[in-house]
Amino acid sequence: MNPAVPEASLTALMHLLAEQALMALGVPHPMMKDAPPANPAVARFYVDLLEVLKAKTEGARGAEESRQLEDLLYGLRMRVMDLKPAAGVPVDPKP
Repeated sequence: MNPAVPEASLTALMHLLAEQALMALGVPHPMMKDAPPANPAVARFYVDLLEVLKAKTEGARGAEESRQLEDLLYGLRMRVMDLKPAAGVPVDPKP
């Protein structure tokens, strides 16, 4: 396997989705020069995908995977709450 490509795993999937959420939040990727424009609706979509992943893998995750997923979700939720909605884009806050 190519050393630049990580092994396919639940953790890799969680981090891939979290990275997409961060980019939608306007956080630059290390390989990018400039920060992308923030898009709260897209960021919320990726957070929602992580929540679906959490629900569907309940009981099948290891303790470390569960901890990482909880940490990712918490951090992303806090960042999403800090964003103001883009003009004309409704944001449906989840409880």
